[in-house]
Amino acid sequence: MIVSHRHKLIFIKTLKSAGTSIELALSHHCGPADIVTPIYPLVPEHEPRNWRGWFAPWREVRSKNDLQKNVSELMRRNRLYNHIPARFARARLPRHVWRDYLKVCVERNPWDKTLSHYHMFKNASWHRHYDPDLTLDRYLQNGILCHNAPFYCDTQGQLLVDRVLRYDRLDEELADLFQTLGLPFDGLPHAKGDLRKDRTSYKEVFTPGQADQIGRAFRKEIDLHGWEF
Repeated sequence: MIVSHRHKLIFIKTLKSAGTSIELALSHHCGPADIVTPIYPLVPEHEPRNWRGWFAPWREVRSKNDLQKNVSELMRRNRLYNHIPARFARARLPRHVWRDYLKVCVERNPWDKTLSHYHMFKNASWHRHYDPDLTLDRYLQNGILCHNAPFYCDTQGQLLVDRVLRYDRLDEELADLFQTLGLPFDGLPHAKGDLRKDRTSYKEVFTPGQADQIGRAFRKEIDLHGWEF
């Protein structure tokens, strides 16, 4: 996550959507007072800052799990962090910052995103779900899918961000965003791109049954953004 007071921008980081590369690109334009959260695995040129702090743990509590989560993060002073959902970031930032800053995230076609997520589980030895023998069927059966809507929507499914950039035309949309911010855009740095060595399109990988299963699992995101297989 990035909160740039200099450019009045809040970047909410979603999963499997070039988030680390975007963070690296944005962090180069952040000032000493801006918030840059740590990323994992560590990237040498990334310099986290100003993300620790105290916050009111009762804000944005919708369940017992929310309260336990907030108290645990409060004890570690993890006020903001890498993949913090927008609703918790809103509760932990000053109200005028959330109200006045441009809030942005990225979303990706769920079939393409699912295939990328599967490759991360299969190839990323640092990941807690790493399994080099993982098959697509077993991945889909385990139910640990890459849902991003909880990062940028509230518990009722309403958007909490101002702009959702599309991953399938990311260069164009980032160029427009950087122009809006008055920043130069020379493309994204390379980060984590080596996890998916097989670049076969998801349309050629998933069976009809697998494609239908993913479509059902991501129905809310598909309806929200109009994705198609």
